[in-house]
Amino acid sequence: MRVLEVSCALPLLVILARYVQEKLGTGRMGEMLFACHVAGLAVALGLLAGSAWLLGPAFVFSVGVGVPAWLIEVIATRKTPPIAVAAHLSPPAAAALHLAQHGLPAGSALSAWGAFVALLLLSFFATDPALNVNLAHRPSREMAYFAPTPWSARLLMAGASLGALLVAEWGSARVFGRGVAPQAWG
Repeated sequence: MRVLEVSCALPLLVILARYVQEKLGTGRMGEMLFACHVAGLAVALGLLAGSAWLLGPAFVFSVGVGVPAWLIEVIATRKTPPIAVAAHLSPPAAAALHLAQHGLPAGSALSAWGAFVALLLLSFFATDPALNVNLAHRPSREMAYFAPTPWSARLLMAGASLGALLVAEWGSARVFGRGVAPQAWG
């Protein structure tokens, strides 16, 4: 199983390296803080280390928030490059291999939510507002219908993401069972 997990991590790292290469010359390196990229990196590192405390929250984030948000963007823009398909679907598929063997750690949703909120703060302070990484600076066109101001969008995103993550953890625990207890992480 370890060989399979490591061999699944390597393509994820290649996908992320390709994104870095693309963004280096364009002044868009801040986009590497998109939560889906961070979750993909967490999955790759979690697979390499055999770490449930990275894989559980990254998987729950991907299936609960990342993939649904990406699908909304694809539907709204009616386009997506092939690398985006791989970047959004490969991490949860790879993480599922580990979770199928070891179960989902309890507390994955709250860990994912805490990391997401921290990432929103980091995105606000460390990225160019024009990039609007993680919608930290303003709502998307689709979100503006429900939350037209930056603060209303942030609150909506925080609440909706927490709910989605809790549902994703509940459903994922039904599929994979439970793994290590939170105090045993690490």
